Amino acid sequence: MKILVISEVFYPENFLINDLALEWKKRGHHIEVLTQYPSYPESFVFDGYKNGGYFVEDWNGIKIHRFKVIEGYKDSKIKKFSNYLYFIFKGGQIAKRLKTDFDCIFVSQTGPLTVAYPGIFLKKKNGVKLYIWTYDIWPDVVYSYGVPKNIVTNLCLNTLIKSIYNSCDKVFISSEHFRDTISKYFNREIIYAPNWLQTVKEDRGHITLDRNRINFTFTGNISIYQNLLNTIKGFASANIHNAIFNIFGNGSAAEEIKQYVVNNNIKNVILHGRVPYNQINDILRQSDILVLPLISNEGIEKTEPLKIQSYLYAGKVIFGVCNGSCREIIEQNNLGICASPDNVIDISDKFKKVVEFYRNSNESIQNSALSLLQNRFNRNKIIDCITDNISH
Repeated sequence: MKILVISEVFYPENFLINDLALEWKKRGHHIEVLTQYPSYPESFVFDGYKNGGYFVEDWNGIKIHRFKVIEGYKDSKIKKFSNYLYFIFKGGQIAKRLKTDFDCIFVSQTGPLTVAYPGIFLKKKNGVKLYIWTYDIWPDVVYSYGVPKNIVTNLCLNTLIKSIYNSCDKVFISSEHFRDTISKYFNREIIYAPNWLQTVKEDRGHITLDRNRINFTFTGNISIYQNLLNTIKGFASANIHNAIFNIFGNGSAAEEIKQYVVNNNIKNVILHGRVPYNQINDILRQSDILVLPLISNEGIEKTEPLKIQSYLYAGKVIFGVCNGSCREIIEQNNLGICASPDNVIDISDKFKKVVEFYRNSNESIQNSALSLLQNRFNRNKIIDCITDNISH
């Protein structure tokens, strides 16, 4: 097949769509990608790239069509919204000028649903099939950004969402909890295609955790959605003997978290900063209990974050400070203990209980985690499912 991938993010930004595109290329498909200059997560273009006009580069035989990104969107809602609009119009212009006679368009939606518009324009022009793989569920995520929920915004959003989904031939969802929401707007086929664990050449790295301590570990993006402030409050209140809470990552809420830890003189919480992706597995294996916190929010609770797969691969006890999809996966598979994300007292109490769970845990956790990775989150099965569904 000749497939055009449309995505806000692509290599060298580290997202699952890179792995999917590479696998399609290995299977003999012709792949081209329409995206912006790489800038995530700091919102400024990576070294080695100049944020200018239209540019084409080759990555492992995949042609990447790039165009300008509005920089500084991380800390400015106006720039973020401007970048959304720019992606629609500039992406649409370039899409309609592409010379390849594509068999289908595959949209990877890790941010705004409007990323599909260049694909919609091309579909209308050339009559090709259009598919979307959605990671952020609208309208929930829009309201979580602070957009007021009223009759006017509800009507506008519902009209927009229905129009976009109904332009697609099939919708792929990264979480089963998205199905009910999307089915309100889309009456054709909705297919579950969750995250899988990317295989990388692992590096031991330079970080060694103190094996004489009980190591709680969080890895990943640090934003308000990760609910780390409540989690740290609960950890500090639990006052677990000989325990330490390691936080690896960076993000928009990192500075606030650092200040809270310093101002409250919390000695057993360590913010290590960002580490390379290929060192994460080594850190998780050194840990005892892996922490998965998320805020209490209707849209967030429906997601299955990529962190789940890396935690399962480590085969360690998981402490979930969350509701919804993540909580279901942890509790239904007896992988650990969960606490209510808004209740610091409950978080504190469950921190103590998860230590007892850890001390009494056995290889059944590793077996459950392995079963999930081999079945529900199996890379080859998911890619086969996506590929089969866009080829018919």
